[in-house]
Amino acid sequence: MRIGSSKFLLTVSALILPAVAYAQHISPVIAAFAVSPIVVLLLTAVLGFVSRSWLVGIAHAGLVLLWILLFGIASYWVENDYVIWTPLVLYGVHAVALVALIVRGLLRRARR
Repeated sequence: MRIGSSKFLLTVSALILPAVAYAQHISPVIAAFAVSPIVVLLLTAVLGFVSRSWLVGIAHAGLVLLWILLFGIASYWVENDYVIWTPLVLYGVHAVALVALIVRGLLRRARR
């Protein structure tokens, strides 16, 4: 991973992470990502189309489903709110990264 993209992901993570670990203080950004799995799965399909590789779309869809599964497991078995928040943050960062990858793919396609 390039340094620029890792800085981008760290910045987005810092903006999304909560200041407190209480589940009552869910950020609106996290709530928006949490209620939109269908939209994010559609983004994975668009990424697969833009990148001309359906395997890329399927891999990202698998990651989205993994974040949802990890959130379900963490919220059922774990008492620590930070552990429960982690899959949601990863899900949100992944959604933002999907949009960035789609834009990059469209820009590359426009240059050709």
